[in-house]
Amino acid sequence: MKIKTLLRFLNPKSLILRLMAAVSFATVLIFLCFGLYMEHTVKIHFEEMDMYELNLVLNSVKSDLGKTNGAYMLQSSFTPILSAHPNVFICIEDKDGNIVYMSKNDGGALPALIAKNRFLQNEKIYILNEGENYYRMLSSAAGENTAKITVGMDINFHQHYIHHFRASLWFATLIACFIAVITSFLVIYFGFKAVKNISKKIQEITTERLNTRLDDKRAPVEFKSLILSFNKMIENIEDVFERQSNFSADIAHELRTPISSLLTQIQITLNHARDADEYKETLYSNLEELEKMSKMVNDMLFLSSCEQQAILKDEVDLGEEIFKTVEYFGVLAEEKNLTISVQGSAFKIIGNKEMIRRAAANLISNAIYYAKENSVISITILADEKSLQISNETQSHVCKENIERLFDRFYRVQNDRNKKSGGSGIGLAIVKSIVKVHNGEIHASYNDGVITFKIEF
Repeated sequence: MKIKTLLRFLNPKSLILRLMAAVSFATVLIFLCFGLYMEHTVKIHFEEMDMYELNLVLNSVKSDLGKTNGAYMLQSSFTPILSAHPNVFICIEDKDGNIVYMSKNDGGALPALIAKNRFLQNEKIYILNEGENYYRMLSSAAGENTAKITVGMDINFHQHYIHHFRASLWFATLIACFIAVITSFLVIYFGFKAVKNISKKIQEITTERLNTRLDDKRAPVEFKSLILSFNKMIENIEDVFERQSNFSADIAHELRTPISSLLTQIQITLNHARDADEYKETLYSNLEELEKMSKMVNDMLFLSSCEQQAILKDEVDLGEEIFKTVEYFGVLAEEKNLTISVQGSAFKIIGNKEMIRRAAANLISNAIYYAKENSVISITILADEKSLQISNETQSHVCKENIERLFDRFYRVQNDRNKKSGGSGIGLAIVKSIVKVHNGEIHASYNDGVITFKIEF
């Protein structure tokens, strides 16, 4: 099992492998830059230290040359300098390029090396001779009797130290990179273990177990936001499934009653011979049921079109649409001795005029149907808040659960599903869809027998 897990991680498409490669590359790059910087710093330090000593010797040689009258006195003059700087050698050339004085006797290798290379004044340079010895030299113009002074020093010790430092540094870099790779693998592996647990929990969620939620309390901080978002999504899906299930049951119930009524009436009529008037009466009764079914289907089609992207291009005067709707339902309100009061100042929105008109009609007809007789239906239009509010005293008691489900399809407060209004039970669902298409919100509230619907655009 562990081998399979390892092979899965070594897959080129593995995210863990990619992260490990990225971390390893970054670690190697950092240590490489650090190593090069350290090596460069050490070289600069040795160079500055050597050049300081060579400049000190060169100045002393120049000072002593001014006090010396002959070449035979050079040996005794430079002895204190060479004693103070045992690693330094001095070479003095005349104007013809002949070496007048050479402090170091190495079998002629250094004089040949100096004669072979013509140094510029105050130039610093590494010279590698046949014996693989390194020297740092500094040349300068001399006095009247001599042409050039060259001072130099053996820097083999420095070179050996730099080579050893470089080898040690690369070895340390290799070890550090190895440790970084192993550490990154362990950190990433155990970090992704939480993802594996979350994935396993998600796999347990099915249509029958939509109530399952991920536990954000025991998850890493980095995944809490993701888990909360996922739980919210599952909650919405569960709500949609529940609504869909209720919708299927409701539409079956709504269609079963008129279909059963039609079947019963037709069967009874066909049992015995009837006269023309009885057949006509049966047909009228069937027509009434079919009209209800047709209205229900039309409402469902309209609701479906509302839930799709609507064309919002009309400039709709909300106050004008409300007044037209109130005037249209005036006769129906008078039959129940209802008074419709419209207050506030109108405002305009960009939307679909037909849809806004349908939403206003559904809300006002719903208020008229459920309002108590001899009561007032209050309509308030607030231009500052861009809102519309419709309130009325209702005949039915509305509890909190009813309020939350008022905008569901086919939902009615009455348990007996009174059909006297001829309503299909999806009027408020249509209103909610229309408001949503217009980027608005609709809320319902119930207090002391008064139900209020408020739309905010």
